[in-house]
Amino acid sequence: MDIEQIKRRIEIIDKLQKQIKDAKAMLADALENDSEYQKVAEEAKVANSKKKQLKDEVFNVSGNKQIVNEIKENSEEIVTLKEILSEELIEYREQNKTETIEDIDGKLRYFKLSVKLVNKQGEFDNQQQ
Repeated sequence: MDIEQIKRRIEIIDKLQKQIKDAKAMLADALENDSEYQKVAEEAKVANSKKKQLKDEVFNVSGNKQIVNEIKENSEEIVTLKEILSEELIEYREQNKTETIEDIDGKLRYFKLSVKLVNKQGEFDNQQQ
C-alpha cells in the first residue's frame, strides 16, 4: 500500500466534494431566483405546516402518545445497543480473525467494518477558507 496513492485519493475526494458543494449552491440559487418555484415552495410550506399540526394532534391523543414515547425509547435503546454491538464485533473480529458470526437462531451473519476519514476538529474549516 502506497501512502502517496492514499493521499492522491483523499485529494480527489476533497476536490469532488467541493465541486458537488459548488454545484448544489448554483442549483439553490437557480431555485431561489425562480418565482414560480418560490410560489409553489411557499404553498408547500403552508401545507406541511398544516400537516404537522394535524399529525401532532393525532399523536397527542393519550393512547397514541404512549406509543410515540415507546417508539422513542426503543429507538434510543437500539442506538445504544448498536454502538455496543459495534465495539463487540470489532473485538470479536480481532480475536477470531473472521467477519461472520452465528446468531441466536443459528443463522450465519456477516458484518462489515466501515472506516471514515475525518479532519481534526477545526482544521477542515480553516482549509476551506
